[in-house]
Amino acid sequence: MSDIFIAYSRNDSAIAERLALRLREEGWKVFIDRQTLVGRKWHKEIERELHTARAVVVLWSTTSRESDYVLEEAEYGKRKEILFPAFIERVEYPYGFGRIQTADLVGWNQQAEHAGLDRLLVSLQTHLNGAVAASSVEATAIVKPVTQSLISPGQTFRDPLKTGGEGPLMKVIPSGIFIMGSPENESYRRNSEGPRFQVHIRQSFAMGVYVVTFTEYAIFCETTNRKLPIDNGWGRENRPVINVTWYDAQAYCTWLREQTGQLYRLPSEAEWEYACRAGTQTPFYTGEAIDSAHANFNAIHGKTLPVGSFPPNAFGLYDMHGNVLEWTEDCWHKDYREALSDGMAWLNKNDGDCNRRVARGGSWFDELQLLRSAYRFRGFSGEASIYLGFRIARDL
Repeated sequence: MSDIFIAYSRNDSAIAERLALRLREEGWKVFIDRQTLVGRKWHKEIERELHTARAVVVLWSTTSRESDYVLEEAEYGKRKEILFPAFIERVEYPYGFGRIQTADLVGWNQQAEHAGLDRLLVSLQTHLNGAVAASSVEATAIVKPVTQSLISPGQTFRDPLKTGGEGPLMKVIPSGIFIMGSPENESYRRNSEGPRFQVHIRQSFAMGVYVVTFTEYAIFCETTNRKLPIDNGWGRENRPVINVTWYDAQAYCTWLREQTGQLYRLPSEAEWEYACRAGTQTPFYTGEAIDSAHANFNAIHGKTLPVGSFPPNAFGLYDMHGNVLEWTEDCWHKDYREALSDGMAWLNKNDGDCNRRVARGGSWFDELQLLRSAYRFRGFSGEASIYLGFRIARDL
């Protein structure tokens, strides 16, 4: 009988072997399926080891999340409440596993100090050896199988809804410093995009991986007896919800807070640009230019497209350029003079016009220059159109 069963894709054998070695150093017996003895039926051997293991560690990657074998092994661990997942690549949760706190092993290469590995080890120590073994480690480092007591930058998650199901997929954005606005020599620059200034995002926060879709918004409408916005004949489901006002977006965030007990909201304008740029200072997160292989714009398709139709930026966020303009929390200011440097929403202070709110990102209809990371659109708070949608943020 093994203490730990490792579920993984054969493509990830190297990191699975390294992790098995590290776990054995803790004194645990670890099973990975390469150990199956010649002459034994491999599926019976694996089943026996899985059913006798005290913990199941699953390694999520592009290939493992598509593997029926890995998913079955992970589902067993989940059902027995002995599952300890870990990301080894930046991928989305497989369906049904988004509520389980997941360690972040992306980039781990046997180094002695790695925050994600430390958290996984502490969680396993607590589960396998009891609380005493982990007492020397701060309680905040403990990752439990079915809670979200600790969320790390780069991690994705979903919060459960009281009415059943889960909320939108969220991505943890790290804290950091960036220069907001556009340089004076940037093509198509507007005066409202300056003067440039430094913003310090002091706390990590979560951002929607995608804009809110019709499917997600429909749940809100059904539980609050609201009328679902029209889709302009383009289809609903996984397309961005459109024809929503800033007030509608606020109502959705309020409902999510009530459903989850978490602080959902619209992102501030600074948070939006920081998340869009994802470390870049070029006009687009793709570089100096962007094309139709990376965004929906310039009426090329004549309508919105399903979310995630194009590659994400470096933070793992999709469609930050094009498809729909995205409401933010901020009131409109004509430029950045006296703007806040802490990343918080800039409201009516310094002559803010709160009858208009800032929207970012450009839409399916807009020309290339209106998709730039620094471009600012002002929309009336009560305006709803086929160009406007929204993306949510959440405090951690």
